[in-house]
Amino acid sequence: MLKTRSFPSVFETNATELADVADTPLKGLKVQVDDERYVVGDLAMREGTSPHKGINNAPSDLDYRLLMRAGLMAAEAGGADSPITLTTGFPYPTYQVHREDARNLLQGEKRVEFDGRPFGQDKHSAIDVSVSTVEVIPEIEGHVTATRRGDLQERDPFFAVSLGYGTFESVLSLPSGPVQRTATSGRGLRYATSLLTKRLREKHYLDMLTEHQVDMVMRQGSVVAGRQRHDLSELRREVLHTYYKDVISPTLEKAFEDGDFGQTRKMYLAGGGALYTDLVDAFKDEFGEILSLKVVPNPVTHVSRGYALHSTNVNGEDPDHAVGLDLGNASTSVTLFEQESV
Repeated sequence: MLKTRSFPSVFETNATELADVADTPLKGLKVQVDDERYVVGDLAMREGTSPHKGINNAPSDLDYRLLMRAGLMAAEAGGADSPITLTTGFPYPTYQVHREDARNLLQGEKRVEFDGRPFGQDKHSAIDVSVSTVEVIPEIEGHVTATRRGDLQERDPFFAVSLGYGTFESVLSLPSGPVQRTATSGRGLRYATSLLTKRLREKHYLDMLTEHQVDMVMRQGSVVAGRQRHDLSELRREVLHTYYKDVISPTLEKAFEDGDFGQTRKMYLAGGGALYTDLVDAFKDEFGEILSLKVVPNPVTHVSRGYALHSTNVNGEDPDHAVGLDLGNASTSVTLFEQESV
């Protein structure tokens, strides 16, 4: 049985004492990198003033190294057995570029130092995590693996579309493997949040919100400005429609040929964008007459679950040591296998 822990992919430098402000390590992440301490995830959203993260970071970037440490903390807290087999990924255009650097960063004996006071532990705390094997694959492959080997157990050909914050990805998956010609990547939901930010600034003072805070506002469907709550449902629908029309539709038109639609009648949507009914409806308007379109269960963590399943392929089907780590632009998800109680 798979279990996933997630936290927002944001951080901020924080040198203040934060004691007993969280009830779990995941809610109280304060991680140390290069002698500097950073609040991460939910703690950054609560206690930070400008929580942030770069988009599509390289393994050498602080953002990646920090979230990687936080992810290893989540894996250790979740009960993963050492040494772990870890699978992670990158967008299709960059995974080959970053594959070796990510493997070198993650593999081996890792010590993660953190401030444990936010959740009732010592100021100078640390955990040791042993990573025996690291697999780096395209993010869309995580989607395909979760769809074929997870709860859905899909056996037929299908179009896989992953709607992430930094990028959206797609591919035609056959039982024999992906059709590489159809693999494509485009701008993610950040395009829509940027449109939303511009529209909001025309009407409201946003108090210098970061783009990740705007992303949260868009998900909530409302914003508080001038101590008044404003409904954003219609504005959200407009920017998502524009995003689909300007980015997604033309990208898929170039990627998928008529012959590809002759090979399948199915399309599966994953990623944070699949939570937006307005965006899903845009897919249905374009493809509903030729394809059966479905949103996967738990779309935000779907890729991470695929990574964990991939790890069991690598380590000889040993689920207790298998971990999937999705360092997403909006959220970081860590998936492990949980033994069912008898």
